[in-house]
Amino acid sequence: MSNTGEHATSDPSKIEAASSSSTAGSTYTFPEVVRSPDTRGHGRSASHGSGTTFSGGAASTSVVGRPSALKSTRGHQRAFSQGQITDSSGIRPGHSRVGSKTDFILPPGHKETETTSGSGSRTSAKGHSRQASRSESIYTLRRTAPPSFWKRFLSFILRRSPRYEQEERYRIVVPNHTVPPKTPRKEHPNGKRPNNKVRTTKYTLLSFLPRNLLEQFHRVANLYFIFIVLLNWFPAINAFGKEIAMIPVVFVLGVTAVKDLFEDRRRHASDKRINNSTCRIYQSENDRYKKVLWKEVRVGDLIHLSNNEVVPADILLLRSSDPNGLCYIDTGHLDGETNLKQRKVARGFTEKQDGFDPSKFKSVIEVDAPTTKIYRFHGAMLHPSGTRIPVGTDNLLLRECLLKNTDYVEGIVVYAGHETKAMLNNGGPRYKRSSLEKQMNQDVLWCVLILIFLCVIGAIGCKLWLSTYTNLQEPFRPDGYSDSSEAFLAFWTYIIILQIMIPLSLYVTLEMCKIIQVYHIHNNVDLYDPLIDKRTECRALNITEELGQIQYIFSDKTGTLTENRMIFRNCTIAGVDYHHPTLQDESKTKNTLTVLCNAKMVQDMLCQESVTDSSSLIHATRIQEFLLLLAVCNTVVCSHHPHYDLMNASGILEPVPNAFEQENKPETTTTVSPNDKYSRLEESRSVTPSPPLHTSSHFDNRRTPHVPSLSPITSVDSSPTSEAPPKNSRPKILNITALGFLGNKRNMNLTDEQKVKINQSVTPSPHELKPIFEAESPDELALVDTAYIYNCKLLKRTPSEVTVDLPGAGRYDFKILNILQFDSVRKCMSVIIKHPVTKQIILYCKGADTTIIPALAPVEDDSEQKRIICQTQQQLNAYAKQGLRVLLMAKRILTVTEYNEWLRKHKEAELSHDNLEKKLQESYALIEHNLTLLGATGIEDRLQEGVPETLASLISAGIVVWVVTGDKPETAINIAYSAKLFSPQMELLKLMTRSKEAADRTISFYLNEIERQPDGGDPTSSSNLLSSRSQPKAKTRALVIDGKTLTFILDRRSNLTKPFLKLTTYCNSVLCCRATPLQKAYIVKVVKEELKMRTLAIGDGANDVSMIQTADVGIGISGQEGMQAVMAADFSLSRFKYLERLLLVHGHWSYDRLSSMILYFFYKNAAFVFLIFWYQLYCGYSGAVMIDQMYLMLYNLLFTSLPPLAIGVYDQDAPEYLLRENPYLYRRGRLGKAYRSRSFWFTMFDAIYQSLAIFFICQGIYNESDIDIWEFGTVVTTACMFVMQLHAAIETRSWTILHIGSYLVSIGLFYLYSIIYNAYCVNCFGLPSNYWIIQHAMSTANYWLLIPLSCVVALLPRILLRVIKTAVCPDDVTRAIMMHRRALRRGEGFLVSWSRSTSASSIYRTTDNRTKNNILTAVG
Repeated sequence: MSNTGEHATSDPSKIEAASSSSTAGSTYTFPEVVRSPDTRGHGRSASHGSGTTFSGGAASTSVVGRPSALKSTRGHQRAFSQGQITDSSGIRPGHSRVGSKTDFILPPGHKETETTSGSGSRTSAKGHSRQASRSESIYTLRRTAPPSFWKRFLSFILRRSPRYEQEERYRIVVPNHTVPPKTPRKEHPNGKRPNNKVRTTKYTLLSFLPRNLLEQFHRVANLYFIFIVLLNWFPAINAFGKEIAMIPVVFVLGVTAVKDLFEDRRRHASDKRINNSTCRIYQSENDRYKKVLWKEVRVGDLIHLSNNEVVPADILLLRSSDPNGLCYIDTGHLDGETNLKQRKVARGFTEKQDGFDPSKFKSVIEVDAPTTKIYRFHGAMLHPSGTRIPVGTDNLLLRECLLKNTDYVEGIVVYAGHETKAMLNNGGPRYKRSSLEKQMNQDVLWCVLILIFLCVIGAIGCKLWLSTYTNLQEPFRPDGYSDSSEAFLAFWTYIIILQIMIPLSLYVTLEMCKIIQVYHIHNNVDLYDPLIDKRTECRALNITEELGQIQYIFSDKTGTLTENRMIFRNCTIAGVDYHHPTLQDESKTKNTLTVLCNAKMVQDMLCQESVTDSSSLIHATRIQEFLLLLAVCNTVVCSHHPHYDLMNASGILEPVPNAFEQENKPETTTTVSPNDKYSRLEESRSVTPSPPLHTSSHFDNRRTPHVPSLSPITSVDSSPTSEAPPKNSRPKILNITALGFLGNKRNMNLTDEQKVKINQSVTPSPHELKPIFEAESPDELALVDTAYIYNCKLLKRTPSEVTVDLPGAGRYDFKILNILQFDSVRKCMSVIIKHPVTKQIILYCKGADTTIIPALAPVEDDSEQKRIICQTQQQLNAYAKQGLRVLLMAKRILTVTEYNEWLRKHKEAELSHDNLEKKLQESYALIEHNLTLLGATGIEDRLQEGVPETLASLISAGIVVWVVTGDKPETAINIAYSAKLFSPQMELLKLMTRSKEAADRTISFYLNEIERQPDGGDPTSSSNLLSSRSQPKAKTRALVIDGKTLTFILDRRSNLTKPFLKLTTYCNSVLCCRATPLQKAYIVKVVKEELKMRTLAIGDGANDVSMIQTADVGIGISGQEGMQAVMAADFSLSRFKYLERLLLVHGHWSYDRLSSMILYFFYKNAAFVFLIFWYQLYCGYSGAVMIDQMYLMLYNLLFTSLPPLAIGVYDQDAPEYLLRENPYLYRRGRLGKAYRSRSFWFTMFDAIYQSLAIFFICQGIYNESDIDIWEFGTVVTTACMFVMQLHAAIETRSWTILHIGSYLVSIGLFYLYSIIYNAYCVNCFGLPSNYWIIQHAMSTANYWLLIPLSCVVALLPRILLRVIKTAVCPDDVTRAIMMHRRALRRGEGFLVSWSRSTSASSIYRTTDNRTKNNILTAVG
């Protein structure tokens, strides 16, 4: 510990010296840290993020929190905070980028074992152990040697900061205004920290060429051709000119480099725009804030932000315009979460908000080293007095967040530029390798073996030929070389002349095809959602064909299959059910889903029927208390008025006008649009608008529309402050005020003031407008909005108080004593308030039934409360069967003694160092018991448009669909039937056990029953039931499993994983309920690895990130839960229904096109190589080539480059409507039928035959003639070119102008180049003269007769085979096209056309019948 103390006091001494000459004239002193004599080691292990205890003066203060940086090694471990699952027991150096791979999953039941120092545990060779030594402070900085010279030089070239072997574990941030302005950077306390300039580009001007070449040389094919070029420089084996041999390599490298440069140029433009945004920082020379560019911001700067301004760096909050020191941020740009998050100033600064002076701020900030964990930050503020104040995530504003609902804030920059959490989590596009590309790489290796085989044959033939003729002289046998030496040199010569057997340009062509495919997917109007103005985005650029080979789909439910727009459908209060079937008009409420009041509930609340009945009065009171719970038990933020900042964008203070006087003058104020993420601040105050006008009561069924609570606030102009409210026309009964809450006297008569409010159409004051609600979840928004329509209006919320307007009782200010936040472990949240009238301390709690019911107070069997509980449970089951999301509402009245005792223990838990989260949960459990049930709610999360049809199509395509959700089984099953994941004809298997033995017995029972059935069959083939056409009556099954059973099954020690997976292969759909994010990811991993299936995961929330990153293809839905899933995904969709078109159409096309293109590429290269090889039979295996060297080099690059692009991008084996109407056609890609190993060998044999036909037809025609070698080679090349183009034409399934143009242009380019080259190039590049060769050949009749003869003989077998296959055993796609054409000839298409113009029902009937037939055919 002595080292800790020395280090803690060493740096501040330098800081004190540096700050002594500050322009502010004040001295900065670092607090002396005194180590307590009885302090030994840590209060807790570093693996739990312990804090060192310091004593200063009389009181000791501890750093509360768990520094996440303590487990970092070299670099940062990339973003495992948002659902990504990793086993951190083995820490590796370097980065692990989000989305690039999953570093994988802890098995269920895994427990991390903590090791103490001296235990002999194995640790990483570089970095820190899992648990820090007990004798070492967690804040000890590990000093390491500086980087070597070459590393520093490389960092200078790449414009990157050199990294030390081990990162520092914490750092000191000094306010820059306390340091002399012209202090050299090396002497500045913050000088080692990077500035705020960001660069996401891969290259710089100096590093582009070397770095790009280095990346391209990672490809083995590129290295191979570099090797070929080098071979050509050896005179003994060179086959081509040195310059000519470099053409293919230079061309391929150049095209790739230009593509990379173009992509990087866009990133550079984005960086420039961001870096040149402006903000305001404090300058001590002028003693005011001044406008600067973002890139000029430094660590230690004090910064001033206005409402709706983007945060330029990670900032520790010191001041807020809110009297309570609060502010709100929108983290949508960072993590995609659209709800507002609350932040507060550091402890001790709340009381200094009015008198905060930047020049007097002298404190030093001690913070963790930068980490990727967005919501993990720990540090301490060290005041000159020696006081140490802990700071955490609640005090940090992150870069790229948007300041909301706050006039202004001020803070100090603690992380800037690439050290901000936003930049550390910027993973960029994903690069994966598809199954097709892996298969292609295997076939490239076969091409290498074929090439080596041909070279060996040529070398052996060379030696045999030389040994046959022993007396040969120059040039046949060079002097000084033996036959073996000549054969060895001939081997390398063949490597050079047959080099195009290895398809170098295939990789470039493949990449270009994928990029163009991505472009067409991105710009497909059918995948564009006009409602939210979003297109389909492809973040992974090279796995488009994988979309056509998906076998398993894993889908989230909420927000993915459903809209995640909650509708309040049912509530039960004291056992009485109230249904809300009708929605207000969405067009009038601007797409908000607000229900109409239930007349019976209004009547019960107003006690209309029996005034004197005490039970009615009690029930009315219960209803009001239930509504009060809906209004206050949440974290909803209310906004009432515009936000003004006294400081303009240049840092000059201006007088602020009265906010409400300016509401009618929107043209005089200027706002910063939040839609522009990095818009520059204008020279005006930052303003947000007032909320929309709502003057009529929300009991009015035709109330005025309100702005959606989650919609962004753009400008004052959006507030209809000048509009008059609509005329009040509600029913008379609803004009009567309701019963007061908790002892308020009931008043049936309206006061004069109430009559004025109801009947007069006057412009209300801003406080009478409906607030704009910003909720953390759509559920909370639905609950608060429902309470509002029943006149229980949430009007204002502060950290210590909530204002609610109760029906008939007026406005009350409830004091908030504590908020017990929601967490996924407790599955509930609570708020403790003090009633302003009764002075009672009441705990209101809402949560899942599994949490609330066990926490209810014991009751007598014959009591009324028991009856209410039983009725509520029955109604909950009914809600679940309707597919509603269920929440229970309960309360507990606390005595002052009970509350004070709990509060004392809770504060102790908050200050605890060890197991903070666990102790907080235990503290919550101490008070969240003995609850009294008030009621329950049923909220509908309705299905997205097109979900049932999409799932039906995917299942018909033979894809096994798993829905993995956290909902109750009853709710999830109901949704599964509604979404057509389950059908009534399916046999439903349920796995819901409470022990491993029961799970084993149930799985064995189901397997035995299935295998005894006639259609049981082999489990490996039964998963393809929907793609088999031979069993029309195959029985389909669906499986339902809950999270508890999954825990047993996924535990490797249970040996239940394989039996469970075997059972799932008999099922077409699987529904996993109550699943955790860990289980979601682990299920995908198990299916992918154990069943060897290609998987796709789709979700919309942060809890789906692990599942998305684990699957072969990850798809994110840009829904209500934010954009985290999108940022982690390979593709993003706006709605689930677009998945059908993406897979069944674009996926099918991409796979089929690329398969055909790759096989065609192998074919044309192999055929050309074999033409050269056959000529060796006539030249003594000397390595002579009859084809001109320029033709050899330009064959792939120019003459045959366009047809593969046309096939790979625009060819269609079936039109879109046919693929969607016949989903079973997807099995061609799902089963990988288009490209198999046998496809490659069939292509090779076809290439051999065609090369034999071309060569020997030419040889036979010109036999015994005086044709020279170059003319013969030109004729062979011409015949080969025509055969190649006709072969491509045979493989083309859909003719477009692009296909025709590519074939004609290829032939035209060949003739154009040949004629010009043979006419003007007499002695070019040192090559043998080919002057007038093709002109002479074209003047003979043999030339023109040979070309069609060669084409017919070479292509006849392929044409005959294609005709026989189509006639005798057509594939699924061909059969579907033929059936469609027959239907058109029979006139069925006329009926469809007539239906479109007459009756929509007819077209639906026809389509349904067709789809039904297809599904039945697929099942069979």
